[in-house]
Amino acid sequence: MPHAPLARSLRIDGAMSGLPQRARCALTMAMLVANSTVMAQALPTPVAAPAPGQETAEEKWLSFSNRAFSARWGWMILLDGLNMTQDAANQSQVGHVAAKGEPRADRLFLGGLVNFRQPWKYNIGVNFNGLDSDPGKKFSWMDLAVDIPLSSWLGSVNVGRQKVGVSQEWMLPGADWIFMERSGMANAFVPQRNIGLRLHRSLNHGRFTYSAGAFNDWFTQGRSLEANGTHYSGRVSYLPVDRNQGETLVSIATAVYYKQDVEGTLQFRSRPEANQAPYFVDTGAFAASHSTTSQFEVMAISGPTQVFGEWAFTPVDAPTVGNPLFQGGFAGISHFLTGEHRSFNRDDGYYGRFEPRSPFNFRHGGPGAWELSARYAYTDLTDAAITGGTMARATGAISWYPTRHWRFEFNYGYGVLDRDNARGHFNAFQARIQVGF
Repeated sequence: MPHAPLARSLRIDGAMSGLPQRARCALTMAMLVANSTVMAQALPTPVAAPAPGQETAEEKWLSFSNRAFSARWGWMILLDGLNMTQDAANQSQVGHVAAKGEPRADRLFLGGLVNFRQPWKYNIGVNFNGLDSDPGKKFSWMDLAVDIPLSSWLGSVNVGRQKVGVSQEWMLPGADWIFMERSGMANAFVPQRNIGLRLHRSLNHGRFTYSAGAFNDWFTQGRSLEANGTHYSGRVSYLPVDRNQGETLVSIATAVYYKQDVEGTLQFRSRPEANQAPYFVDTGAFAASHSTTSQFEVMAISGPTQVFGEWAFTPVDAPTVGNPLFQGGFAGISHFLTGEHRSFNRDDGYYGRFEPRSPFNFRHGGPGAWELSARYAYTDLTDAAITGGTMARATGAISWYPTRHWRFEFNYGYGVLDRDNARGHFNAFQARIQVGF
């Protein structure tokens, strides 16, 4: 006789046979997450793992400190593969997307403290862009910033190239994100990094945070300060629920991102959550003076289960094309079959890393950490006289973390693109091997 949850799944699968394909995909991913506790009961008793942030024996050679300063260097390699199937309508919209593997990121990091009376933090990150990149562009700066404490009531100011402090998706390091890529909405409206100043502070043991920044990288773009456009950001976050040493919490946040035009125009675009693919939604450059993106976030953690969502509205001041309003968002869920939960960064208000409870080991066994996730994302870049397209994608993901340093991940995404008076459909099969120290 089938196991009870399996039997229920078989009956539900029969009942879903009459539903549309997208509805069946969404319900199937939800059932995988909901029934995953059955698998967890069969796992061995976990053994102790290093606490988040605690160095293991093999990591100690990465650090150095003396009375004047401290330093820790690290590296991260992400190897990605994509195979996409498209119907004829989607190929007519964006062209054929060939299967491709690539080093998604080859990064070196250096960070630490300069031990003034109030220590300064510094952060340096460099990315290798691949052997096939243009001459002179094989390396690019990711981060080059110093965080300077101002006062106990004002907080500190981060100066240099940095993340702009908007959206959990962008604030969280990409290697720690639940899926291989951020949502299409995040890529469309807010840049990941810029050069400028950002004031930030946390209060009440990290239950409340605020951030405000101003950015303009004109001197790296070969433009004047005015022609390049200045960007401004602001964000506040709060934990209305914070229990069990972070195992149970709810985070709410809101943010705003104001972006001035670049030489009289603005452009919004996004890929289909696959870095090897071209832009699927794209407004093209159009005459505009500025845009204002307002974001609203919610995230909850209850033991091994996490739910999260975000929505953004972006009105654009562009009278010649009817002042369009663009928008988008996502909602998702993840669950650790092996019982882990993510930590929460109380300095800037976003969830962070975790440690496998029972790391994989050839001699002593241990399953590592296993995670199932699902997300639905939507991006709308069509309004008024602008027809950049609308894109929706449902994604399921499974990740195995043998240790804190390794990750193997598979994502499947089913998407719909409305653009150029056509509706196209695509399936994305994505895999990643990730290693970092």
